Amino acid sequence: MTDATQGLRVLIVDDDDLVGRMARAMVTATGAEARLESSVDSFLTAHDAWLPTHVMVDLVLGQDDGLMVLEELAKRGSGAAVIVSSGQDTRVLESALRYAKAHGLAIAGALGKPYSRARLTEILEAQAEQETPRPPAPAPNTTGDAPVITADSLREALGAGQITVALQPKVSCTSGKVVGYEALARCVTPEGRLIPPGVFVPVAEANGLASDLTNSVMTSALQWFAASDLPTHQTISINISASEVGESRLDQRLMGLAHSCGVDPSRVIVEVTETAAMSDPVTSLKRLTRLRLEGFQVSLDDFGTGYSSMLELARLPFSELKVDRSFVATATTSEESRTVVRSIIDLGHALGMTCTAEGVESGADLDLLVSMGCDNLQGFYLGRPMWPEDLARWSPPEHLFAAQTD
Repeated sequence: MTDATQGLRVLIVDDDDLVGRMARAMVTATGAEARLESSVDSFLTAHDAWLPTHVMVDLVLGQDDGLMVLEELAKRGSGAAVIVSSGQDTRVLESALRYAKAHGLAIAGALGKPYSRARLTEILEAQAEQETPRPPAPAPNTTGDAPVITADSLREALGAGQITVALQPKVSCTSGKVVGYEALARCVTPEGRLIPPGVFVPVAEANGLASDLTNSVMTSALQWFAASDLPTHQTISINISASEVGESRLDQRLMGLAHSCGVDPSRVIVEVTETAAMSDPVTSLKRLTRLRLEGFQVSLDDFGTGYSSMLELARLPFSELKVDRSFVATATTSEESRTVVRSIIDLGHALGMTCTAEGVESGADLDLLVSMGCDNLQGFYLGRPMWPEDLARWSPPEHLFAAQTD
């Protein structure tokens, strides 16, 4: 039982009662709460009523299959982190994770059969800390209601300053020193309840509030960045949504925010997902080039999870390539994932980009990525997303890199 798993709720679907009960017992042993369903219908009903933080989906479910379950979760806008489980080989598990990612679901990891309690604990601990910092002075949720936000309540939250940022350090592979921070949107209600990004970000994108959300996050992040008097080589990364890439005045809007906060655009990295960049390559080329001309750096986030051609990606003016966590999570155990990660790093370097790997959750991950020549790393092993006041008490883990530099 660990502190990191306290408060987690894991909903399991498995049509094999013995295997399902074993999985439930393992989850309970970690300190998390578990619920088991044997059919897809009962699982989806429980998902909507119980609102789990994690779902554990077996890929083979009698006449149904786990991919259909993932599609249904995506249709519901599920904010639960997905754990796929199966006795199939590693490549099948990895493909299922990429399928879930492509449908906008949060990814926790893959769990092969027979189950390993150690691996399950690792997945739950890592994903819980990676995605969600503790809200400041949280109020207990005595009603058990799910965190729900509508377009109107999101507008109110934006106006009331309830959208804030958590900051995750980005660490150099060569020195172990911090080279920057990624600003991650968080919504904290007046009662202290944390609404996950997987709940409020889709609402913003579906209701024309993506730019307002970005403005709020970017302003908070840049104000913190400017006030912190950080070394001039450190940067701040801001994510923008797919809908914003097509905005005709995107560069002017972001430039205005940077200037109003007193931050040089050259210290700001604008992160764009592969899917967003490739939805309209010609428009993306125009908008991203303008951002570069204004001095911003531009990062290609979640690389490898889409289906873009290398030629199209090479034409866009990215300064950074981010290796998606779904590949990093299995790189130490899967030769296929190692090949993909190594290829992405080599491609980025060949195109003159800095390469950053996300989801570094262990010393083995760190050692492997350093050996592959990756430039920067992010992940719970190095530093989880933190509130600014917690970050002020945090120290970079330079000692983890001592063996690499001796």
